Amino acid sequence: MAVLGKIRKRVGLLIGFIGVSLLLFILGDVITSNSGLLKSNSDVIGVIGGEKVHYQEFEKRVQTLIDNYKINSKTETVDPNTQEMFREQAWNMYINDNILVKQYENLGLSCSPEELYEMCTGRNPNPQIKQAFTDPKTGQFDPNAVVRFLKDLPNREESIQRQWRTFEDEIKAERVGEKYKNLIKNGLFITTEEAKRNYEESQRIASVRIIRLDYTPIPDSSVKFEESDLKAYYNENKDKYKQVETIRKAEYITYDVAPSSDDREQVLSWITSKKNEFMESTNDALFVNQNSDTPFDSIYHIKGSFKPEVDSILFSSSIGTIVGPLEDGKSVKLWKLSADKFVPDSVKARHILLKIENNDTSKTLAKADSLKNAIKKGSKFEELAKLFSQDGSASKGGEVGWFRSGMMVPQFNDACFNGKKGDMPIVTTQFGVHLIEVLDKGPSTKQIQVAVVERKIEPSQKTFDLIYNKASEFASKNSTGESFDSSIVKLGLNKRIAENIKENDKNIPGLDQPRELVRWAYAAKKGDISKVFTFGDKYVIAHLIEIREKGYLPLESVKDQITSEVRKQKKAELLIEKLNKATATSIDAIGKNLNVEPIDVENVSMSNNFIVSVGNEPTVVGTIFSLKTNQVSKPIKGENAAFVVSVKSFKEPNPTNDYSSIVKQLIDQRISRSDYEIFNALKEKANIEDNRGKFN
Repeated sequence: MAVLGKIRKRVGLLIGFIGVSLLLFILGDVITSNSGLLKSNSDVIGVIGGEKVHYQEFEKRVQTLIDNYKINSKTETVDPNTQEMFREQAWNMYINDNILVKQYENLGLSCSPEELYEMCTGRNPNPQIKQAFTDPKTGQFDPNAVVRFLKDLPNREESIQRQWRTFEDEIKAERVGEKYKNLIKNGLFITTEEAKRNYEESQRIASVRIIRLDYTPIPDSSVKFEESDLKAYYNENKDKYKQVETIRKAEYITYDVAPSSDDREQVLSWITSKKNEFMESTNDALFVNQNSDTPFDSIYHIKGSFKPEVDSILFSSSIGTIVGPLEDGKSVKLWKLSADKFVPDSVKARHILLKIENNDTSKTLAKADSLKNAIKKGSKFEELAKLFSQDGSASKGGEVGWFRSGMMVPQFNDACFNGKKGDMPIVTTQFGVHLIEVLDKGPSTKQIQVAVVERKIEPSQKTFDLIYNKASEFASKNSTGESFDSSIVKLGLNKRIAENIKENDKNIPGLDQPRELVRWAYAAKKGDISKVFTFGDKYVIAHLIEIREKGYLPLESVKDQITSEVRKQKKAELLIEKLNKATATSIDAIGKNLNVEPIDVENVSMSNNFIVSVGNEPTVVGTIFSLKTNQVSKPIKGENAAFVVSVKSFKEPNPTNDYSSIVKQLIDQRISRSDYEIFNALKEKANIEDNRGKFN
């Protein structure tokens, strides 16, 4: 079972063996009824490649991931952010199933039983198998151990058999995926002509003289254009303004709830009333745990751990001294000196972390003890750490480096600071069982244990009600966009903009879990004013100011962007006309006619659009490499200026007939992009319809 525990850990969140909870049946009833959360009876959460994804099936997959996470992490609760991660993972699994798996099936790709057996017992086994069945004493993979395990599998618990079958499915899917990727990658190639062109473009270097006339000095007000110019630019560049999904834009104000002066005074009064009782207490830990907003901290602290006025008193006073009450950040505190001792200021250690599988702590402790004995008999700690440790320090031989007291969990911390150099204690923490080696200890210094009674300064219910009433009053008096804006100005409020709200968005900067606002934005009409939303310690009122549907954005929606581009275009025309009037046979003569000094630029390359002292100007770079030496270009409309260029000289690449290294480099570049680009191309072809925003 320990072996399966290792594999289950490695497989991670994809192993599924927990049934659907009662909550899912309730949700199923809700969404299929007319009184549910949806506007219609449809339970289709999305369509991927023509295949419908139904809500209940989706929720089953999400719940399976969550349940598996709870088992692996030994936790009963999952925070909202982690739940959201699993929802995204479940959706991506459907995309993978309906896009990539179909590709595998169409190509007839599979993993045979013989391949699977080879992956488990062969010379080059799956990495997860290799790690799970490596002998801790020899550090060698034992294929016979895999064979024995498989022979005994029918006699094991059904849950173990199910986990193994799921694991097999995952490594088979992984192998099929590798075959598909390799088919694509092995089909990529670069011709000699492509390599030659790349070599010449990257190695041919130009030295140039440039005249530039910037757009910026021309006042915007002096540039005249008509509505027809905007329409013409829009029609010529329509693809720039194509939108692949619906977008909402909203403006909103917040009424932030902060503690009032009365709230602060009440906290100060309460903690002051506790000072004498705290001073007389003989059990500081119990007193703190019963009265403080934060639990008792048993760690011993070095000098400088507290705010200066507190630190100086505590380190020069006798046991029992109390400092405070004083404000510290968003709290009021009392500090009591509970104990002191001389201990090392820091410790250097390394460890081997073994996760506890199936709640079998005794088995994990026995394994840690066997590793400890192996080290005493001559095995190297760092090599065993690389093989068996189950945290990020494994690759460094278990090294965690130097650390001060309080930086590690208490059991780990105490074992290191109370032990001697060379000790190898075994301790159990919430992370698992640690075999520790104390490598070194810093000089001893005075450290103190401090009991802290803390009361956070938080808004009272009265304060929340007061701020909510203000927000409600604003919402009730401002039901139109015009009054919304005018009242903001009148009251001196700060209006914020939420750009590009997508239907599945879970975040809006500055707001805590604002899904309700996102859902409102997709149910509201343009110009609507929202009710008062509560997000954390903020009350929010929003105004929906724009709806951009999928497809080509209308001219009005992008008018500001187009106006800017047309204005730049008109400035370019003025400057190009100026350059044409100053025409001459040399760039220096043009500069003289314009009273502009040409600039010299070296090392201009066709493979780089950036020109020193000029900026990113692809059109200018392209023009340079179309010229002959000493030829003066026609005026060029650039990104930030109008230009005239002349090539002083070209440095030609060294002649070669061997382009093999260039071929390899370009193929490697294509291979590195292939997985990403192919998957995105398949996603686009699948016409994915994502309706998740309507369900959560």
